[in-house]
Amino acid sequence: MSIVFCAALVSFNFRFILYYHELQQHDTARNEIKRPFPLPLEGKDYKIFQPSYDMDQSHLGPALFAPPNEFIQTFSKHITWLKTITPRDYSSKRNSTILERAQEMYIELIKSSVSATTYNDAELSVKPGKQFRVKDFNPDERVGGNDWAYLGETMTGTIRLNNVWNLLATVTGKNIPGDYIETGVWRGGSSIFARAIMSALGELDRVSFVCDSFDGLPPGDRSLDRGDIGWHEMNGYLAVSEDIVAANFHKYGLLGSNVVFAKGFFNETMPPLSRHVKKLAVMRLDGDMYESTVDVLYNLYDRLSIGGYLIMDDWFGFPSKTACEDFFSVHGIQPEIIRIDRLSAYWEKTEEVDIQYWRYEQNRFKPEMEKLDVVE
Repeated sequence: MSIVFCAALVSFNFRFILYYHELQQHDTARNEIKRPFPLPLEGKDYKIFQPSYDMDQSHLGPALFAPPNEFIQTFSKHITWLKTITPRDYSSKRNSTILERAQEMYIELIKSSVSATTYNDAELSVKPGKQFRVKDFNPDERVGGNDWAYLGETMTGTIRLNNVWNLLATVTGKNIPGDYIETGVWRGGSSIFARAIMSALGELDRVSFVCDSFDGLPPGDRSLDRGDIGWHEMNGYLAVSEDIVAANFHKYGLLGSNVVFAKGFFNETMPPLSRHVKKLAVMRLDGDMYESTVDVLYNLYDRLSIGGYLIMDDWFGFPSKTACEDFFSVHGIQPEIIRIDRLSAYWEKTEEVDIQYWRYEQNRFKPEMEKLDVVE
């Protein structure tokens, strides 16, 4: 091997030792009870808690995946060995560090697992709808998220998962402060994937907020938008308990103290959560409905950091898009909406917003609705 190559390996080993030491310290801290704020919090119709402390651990089943640091250490050693036998590297990866390539390997592994593409023909496709049906797996449909996973933990397609990866890498690179939140998680796969990315990148102190009723979609009886009616009729396939979601996190070796569940419909969980969330770097909303979207926007959008991102999984053709447009209108903002695929979009937060919370208190979200006089 050349002197230059040997020097590169020494430099990598030093960087990786520092990285691995940081991960080991964090793993050691996981054995101590660590709360981001006083938990659990409980109300009549909600509970906010840490599954790693506040659930019966016997329900979680086995952890099938090693912790991220062990994967990355093993992959790094493998790439280091490969470099000794393939010195002439003209690939697009030639300028990436060994650590960066190992991180990418791990993230790709988790992505293919939660989306079930790793199972190839053993996977099946579930066609969305009130009367869903199971068909043979079509990889092309899974790329765009045009089917629901059968074996996987997320119905988010590959394009949307890559968007989560890109945005988390961006806020990491730019040091945008804050945590990650997903509202509407199904089996937890997208949140698991986000947790894997943050862990691989060494962003171990960012909290993952995993928010769902864990009992399906609400009945849409708040009369906020006519498009909200009937979504709960798909709850047979969409309702997934918190035990299953926590077990999925545990299966991937990612159920740590910085994973917080918020159980309940969003009108119940978002107000108490907003009193404790300090900063968010990425928000991912997957509630489909108008009411589920305003619950999140009015309670948490002011926690999103400037330079942070909000992802709308359900944008084109969903009541949630109308909720966002009404929110923009009443607050006088016009963020640049960036298309992800045929269903989804996102935007970067570039300005602070003074939330008109009275609209939330009075259920008056439409631009033409004026504030009601309240008699004390």
